[in-house]
Amino acid sequence: MVFRQKIILALFIILGTITQIAPVFKSGLTYPFGIGFWGPSGHDSVWHLSLINHIDNPYIINMPIFSGEILKNYHPFFDIFIAYLSKLSHISSSIWLFQLWPIFSSITLLYLSFYYGRLITKHYYGGILLLSINSLANSFGCLVSLFKYGNLSGESMFWSMQSPSNQINQPYTLSIIFILILLILLHANILSIKKLFFIFVVLSLLPIIKAYSAVVGFGVFGLYLLRRPQLRNILTFSASLAVAILIFLHFNPTSSGLLIFQPFWFLNSMIDSPDKLYIPKLSSFKNTLESLSYFDFRLIIVYLTTFIIFIVGNFSYRLIGIIYFIKKRTFNDYGLLSIICLLIIIPTLFIQKGTSWNTIQFLYYALFLSNIYLAKYLYSIINTKKGILLTLIIFTSYVSGFFGMLSNYTGKIPPAAIPAGEKLALAYLSNQSPGVVLTVPYDKYLKDNFKATPIPLYAYETTAYVSAYGQQVTYFEDEMNLSNSEYNVFDRRNRALTFFRQLNIYQDRGFLVNNQIDYIYIAGIQKNNIKLDTQNLYLTQIYENNDALIYRVQR
Repeated sequence: MVFRQKIILALFIILGTITQIAPVFKSGLTYPFGIGFWGPSGHDSVWHLSLINHIDNPYIINMPIFSGEILKNYHPFFDIFIAYLSKLSHISSSIWLFQLWPIFSSITLLYLSFYYGRLITKHYYGGILLLSINSLANSFGCLVSLFKYGNLSGESMFWSMQSPSNQINQPYTLSIIFILILLILLHANILSIKKLFFIFVVLSLLPIIKAYSAVVGFGVFGLYLLRRPQLRNILTFSASLAVAILIFLHFNPTSSGLLIFQPFWFLNSMIDSPDKLYIPKLSSFKNTLESLSYFDFRLIIVYLTTFIIFIVGNFSYRLIGIIYFIKKRTFNDYGLLSIICLLIIIPTLFIQKGTSWNTIQFLYYALFLSNIYLAKYLYSIINTKKGILLTLIIFTSYVSGFFGMLSNYTGKIPPAAIPAGEKLALAYLSNQSPGVVLTVPYDKYLKDNFKATPIPLYAYETTAYVSAYGQQVTYFEDEMNLSNSEYNVFDRRNRALTFFRQLNIYQDRGFLVNNQIDYIYIAGIQKNNIKLDTQNLYLTQIYENNDALIYRVQR
């Protein structure tokens, strides 16, 4: 590259990094109202922070939100990685999670995108195109939202997260960095021992970075083997698959039952839910046909129409590139397309136990791979008037979509926060001797008490914020992630609720002793609703302010 090209590349990476980090960069910082959280960070990132702050032994990780149990049915590599970065650098895990790592990973992702784009197009501008698409590619939801509501905020209207929101799901970002490394390594006709070693490492780790990404990693290498079935390639594939399975099963011993066959769940919810595309007439017609005592052929047409809307809406302009390369009929394009089809089929037919919508993450990878098709196609026509016009239209739409979603992450006041008083209380709790903390189970109706944002996290969503910021193990917290990992959520929730009702003081004291509860943490308006018999329960108040109350349980 000449100097001018290096400057242009640097500018594109800087601008792309800004688009990538915008959704997370303001979260986790302290403001006059407390610690603020924008977008999904109030739940997802807080869970990661909780896990990161409790990793001592990366091989056997104690579950920070379900005392007495170890972590299971989860992919913890990202959290282990950030935990050790924090320990080695002596920089807070929160700063790493919300600010530093998003910058580093975005720069890495964008440079690798450029490098791979240049490899497959054999030109500098092919790299710039893939870099830009991996930064900005969006759904048609923004355009639909513009016509329906007069704004551009419909990124996930068709369910799937898009490229500007990569950092919202940071294990996903790390996994596509690994996939890009794999694609770059496999671009060679002959793989050296050194490259095979890196491929082995990438494939072995993908399932515990993001379980869904293993389908892509092993699928891509499998396609390479079909074309170049040399013995050392086969051995590398076999060895990495064996190691990946062993590592995955260590952290996911009972994951085989997590997928549930429920065809068209995403298609139905897309047209049924007001917070998605929402087509009430089509939804009503579908429901009528499904309620008939006999099968009506029109139901097939309805589902086919809904599926087409789902695909076109999510893939948007990417379909232009896919269709173009289908017509070219080359093995490489058909091979990658077969992986994309599999990644579409899985969420179309299956949901995940606990949190139904988790399987939509398979589609994230289909969209990521289809970005490659769009970049290759745009490069192939970039020197024509049609190519210049189409590129301008596509990137005008993408940039507009980015600015449409930006307000969700850059507003002065976030949707959720840990109030300033709770921040102080949690800091105090983190300095106490290690123990198990009992928190009040999440009550979704508490949110109705708040007419303005930010809403305190205890009322906003079921989260892991006490274990994350109090840095103590909690008895029961973040029901969503517990359900995803198949812990017995309902039993512990009912036991905790029974305790806070104070119906039988002897049973309540027994509950504290039998479950080795050391602290009780009560937040905000929960203090008004819960009155504990401190004398008979042998509780000592150790901290109180307007936002929090902490008791120590006497032994």
